[in-house]
Amino acid sequence: MSTEQPSSKKPVAGPAPAETPECEASTCHAISVPEAVELHDAWPGWIPLTLILVTALAVAAFAVGRIAGW
Repeated sequence: MSTEQPSSKKPVAGPAPAETPECEASTCHAISVPEAVELHDAWPGWIPLTLILVTALAVAAFAVGRIAGW
């Protein structure tokens, strides 16, 4: 028994499909995990900013030192 539909039938035009809701697409459906409440304040905001600032200053100092020593 064949499950193929005859090619002579044309699909019936219906209303346009609605937009896929966020995170229900096949690539991201059911993969997001809610963040634990304890993690919302695990780090004060100034600690990561300080680390970023120190890293940026170190990179800038290295670049200036390389240029000055050339």
